[in-house]
Amino acid sequence: MISNLWKKLRDPEYRKAFVASQINIGIPFQIRALLKGRSWTQDDLAKRAGMLQPRISAMLTPGKTRPNIETLRRVAEAFDCGLVVRFVPFGELTRWSEQFNPDTFHVPDYATEDKSQAVLESVATARWEPSEVAATAMLLAGDPDQTAPSVLLSIGRMQPGRATLPRTTGTTTLLYVPDDAANRGTHGRA
Repeated sequence: MISNLWKKLRDPEYRKAFVASQINIGIPFQIRALLKGRSWTQDDLAKRAGMLQPRISAMLTPGKTRPNIETLRRVAEAFDCGLVVRFVPFGELTRWSEQFNPDTFHVPDYATEDKSQAVLESVATARWEPSEVAATAMLLAGDPDQTAPSVLLSIGRMQPGRATLPRTTGTTTLLYVPDDAANRGTHGRA
């Protein structure tokens, strides 16, 4: 089924306005979400980006200013995250527009992402040995001191009659690999 937005994009003038709106509205909403996620004020961002607070305020007001790429780079640097500026098909732009939610938008800073990367690298190099337990789980996200980690990589065998792995309420299994498949993979046998 073709979305209403896609139908509107058949008009070249609408396409121009849509692209402009993604820049003029989308960027301020992303910056606001990043500020909220880090519990920063406009002053905090201004200091970290080497800008004045009124300039930050103007960037947060949709359509008030059009920050150039250098300004956006400085904002990304302040948030310690990357910045992507690229040309895309309209299908990708519409998916981004339709799926963007400022309440759930999150871009981690490099230090947070680096910790996650280290965990993923250790998972990739881990050797899994068969055992009689139902499953082995490795924390991928969340606080290890919590009673219920938020994301797990689980390797194990399903117990007869069970549809899912045993797990703590509130835990999401990111990936489940039966232990015989994991052992074949880690021991170099297909």
